[in-house]
Amino acid sequence: MSHCWKLCARRVVFASLFVLLASSSFGEDKTGPKKAAASQAAPPTVTRCDKLPHAITLVELSNGLTILVQENHVAPVATVRCFVKNTGSSFEGKRLGMGLSHLIEHLTAGGATTNRSEEEIEQIVNSFGGATNAYTSSNLTSYFIDCPSKNALTAVDLIADQMQHAAFEQAAFDREFQVVQRELSDGEVNRGRVQWKLLNESLYTVHPARNPVIGYLDVLRRATRDDCVDFYRHRYVPNNQVFVVVGDVKTDEVLARVAKAWTGTGRKPETYIAMVEEPEQMAPRVAFQEMDGTTYDMAFAWPTVELSNQDLYALDVASYILSAGDSSRLVRSLKYEKQLVLSVNAASYTPSYVKGFFVVMANSRPETWKQADAEILKAVYGLRDELVSPAELDKAKKQKASELVFGQQTVQQAAESLGRNYIGTANPLFDETYVENIQKVTAEQVRDVARRYFVPNRLNRVVVTPPGGAPKSADEAATAGKSKIQLSRLPNGVRVLVKRQANLPMVNVQAHVLGGSLADTPATAGRASLVGAMLDKGTAKRTAQQIADYFDSIGGRFSTAAGRNTLSASATVLRDDLPQAAGLLAECFIRPTFPEDEFAKVKRLALGAIAQRANSPHSEAFEVFFDALPATSPYHVLQGGTKESVDRLTVADLRTYHKEYFVAESMIVTIFGDVEPDEALALAKQLFGSVPSSSKKPPLNLNGSNAVPKSVVRHKQTNKPTGMILLGFPGVSIHDEKDHAALTVLDAILSGYDYPGGWLHHELRGEGLVYFVHADQLTGPAPGYFAIFCQTRPDKIDEVLQRIRKNLDRAKSGDIPEDEFRRAVEMILAMHAQQNTTISSQAAESALDELFGLGYTYDKTFDARLQAVTLADVVAVAKKYLNNSVLVTTSPEKRGE
Repeated sequence: MSHCWKLCARRVVFASLFVLLASSSFGEDKTGPKKAAASQAAPPTVTRCDKLPHAITLVELSNGLTILVQENHVAPVATVRCFVKNTGSSFEGKRLGMGLSHLIEHLTAGGATTNRSEEEIEQIVNSFGGATNAYTSSNLTSYFIDCPSKNALTAVDLIADQMQHAAFEQAAFDREFQVVQRELSDGEVNRGRVQWKLLNESLYTVHPARNPVIGYLDVLRRATRDDCVDFYRHRYVPNNQVFVVVGDVKTDEVLARVAKAWTGTGRKPETYIAMVEEPEQMAPRVAFQEMDGTTYDMAFAWPTVELSNQDLYALDVASYILSAGDSSRLVRSLKYEKQLVLSVNAASYTPSYVKGFFVVMANSRPETWKQADAEILKAVYGLRDELVSPAELDKAKKQKASELVFGQQTVQQAAESLGRNYIGTANPLFDETYVENIQKVTAEQVRDVARRYFVPNRLNRVVVTPPGGAPKSADEAATAGKSKIQLSRLPNGVRVLVKRQANLPMVNVQAHVLGGSLADTPATAGRASLVGAMLDKGTAKRTAQQIADYFDSIGGRFSTAAGRNTLSASATVLRDDLPQAAGLLAECFIRPTFPEDEFAKVKRLALGAIAQRANSPHSEAFEVFFDALPATSPYHVLQGGTKESVDRLTVADLRTYHKEYFVAESMIVTIFGDVEPDEALALAKQLFGSVPSSSKKPPLNLNGSNAVPKSVVRHKQTNKPTGMILLGFPGVSIHDEKDHAALTVLDAILSGYDYPGGWLHHELRGEGLVYFVHADQLTGPAPGYFAIFCQTRPDKIDEVLQRIRKNLDRAKSGDIPEDEFRRAVEMILAMHAQQNTTISSQAAESALDELFGLGYTYDKTFDARLQAVTLADVVAVAKKYLNNSVLVTTSPEKRGE
């Protein structure tokens, strides 16, 4: 984060020299044999040669390689470096997050080439007392050898060999792959690395700059040797490389040796890495991370500009005024006078490929960190209010000027500056232009950038704390902001579930009753669906339009619906709208008027939906399937009804249904969100306390037999050029916990879980026999069915059926590998963990589990229930349930039944 990141635009050219470097000008290669093809090829020629101040020469070769040489004869030493552009964690393209650039650095630096073994390279470097290493950043990789100047040409050969001919031996890959993984794991306990990672992930939500240089462990583990070879071949090309030599050398000898070393390696296609633009931050972000240690490590950062923006100079001056030297504002005040911090530093980071940030980092003791936090923000924001003094401004400028001089003392510093400067702006002397512009910064410009960039809403705050050291105020907020689900029962019998979840100022209210298709018969099919559709179509106080207008006016979401087992209403609104919105939901749910004119509209829409089933091969097949199920099963009843059953329904039928099923004993209300539990319960009592009780339970078909004594086959001939298969087996209810869990695992093995996969998908879809195939449990509080559904070509129906049954027989025979079984369980657990992440979905899950008699915390036992399933259990349920079946097919052809 020093000013060596600040790279420039002005170039002083003393002369342009275009010469052909004759092979006779090269010295003998004393470090090892070259490939025969390379030795016979002509070396690349010079296409540009600029003589710059400070004995610097800039050369470009015909293969795209850039060379920078600076003669420095103060001491008989030299450094040889090669910077590789378009690498680093931000430039890994389709492999983002893998840390591939860093892994390749480990394999390439000192690693074997096609010309030399690791041992040979080590012997050569050791023979002249050289020091070699490499590093990877977010936007480049750099390799170097520091050595006596008399060995500089040998170092050139070694680095050039690494840049073109890395061998990537499998044994070396296996070794370094493990080393890098250990390095990543070790970094997870390094406070500095963790803090920097969190800071970048906070500042960059979509830009690749958010990815750590070393990658993420799960992604890194997927890296292969082939990935490394492919990346190396495409990125380690001359036109992506900047070769830098600084020291007691002769420029012409170095240029000749470099050109010879790249003989036979031509220019490759240019590298272009598209990067998504980071959206402007609109609200403050904060992250706390507890780690082993005794201090509070704090970072405060604001997004700013990239390298080409002229504001970078005033921002850098601001950073020096805050923390450069013991007399700076933050160091003097917080470290020495008030002793609130152990260290503090400010910096302006402005890379060339993304907007950077201004950051203040500090370490503080547990008893002082809060005050230090406040004082740091006060100091930063203070730059917006008052002009910095002339003395502070002058001091910062002089510090920057001296930094340039002090930063050029060693050949290593000079080489690093030249390479980075050139990569950033194509000007190796940007540091000089940078310091010139620093001297022009005014106090008004410092105040101006502070006002535009140091904005509270754009603050990113990351704090690494000791174990248990997260701020008490945050703990209290978390405790108050989230509570366990609380179950209460109103005097009339209505159950109420309340949960405070205050991370967002919103609340979800729901009401559910048992019923749905469980309350319908084939003659009344569709009745529950019409009731659900009519709940928001008018009350004694409001019309359908007024209800819709109200929720639209507050930006709320309101819906009513009927399912196979329940009817429900749900409203999600902002916290302040809760009382009135909940009141209107209750009014619709318990006191609808079922207006005749609205009923006529809803009925017409329902009949239209029934007619549209014929348009969909899927709906058509399911209609036949449900009709083929035993009449005793509630799944025999079509949820939306048939044309005949819906035609017969009247408003009186709906009112009768509502009166019979919308009773207190069958009703549950949930209020989840940013609301105090006591207030929520009081509101529920006020709105639902008058729901009438019933002396008898409403009739529900919960125990209807789903048995299929003899397999049933149905076929429907259609005009659609496709084939559908629906194969169902009598299954279990959700109350059959053990078998339900085992069938869930069997489902995952056969066809994936909430995502295509498993035996059937891989075989049938893999061979192009089906468009899709999926298995699922059609179940609920009443026993249901285990069904397999797929779409295929009409002429492939028999083959697909045969293969499905073959896979089912395989499961019944126990031919399920243990690793497949374990993967299926892990997949289910992983997918389930990603479900029910909103307050409305959490409320619905808890409400339905409570209504169905499982208990509102039932979902918390999901993992335990699945983990208790054994492979023997899966085989047992396959044998027990995959026997007699209901088979439905549809296609243009006639088929026997």
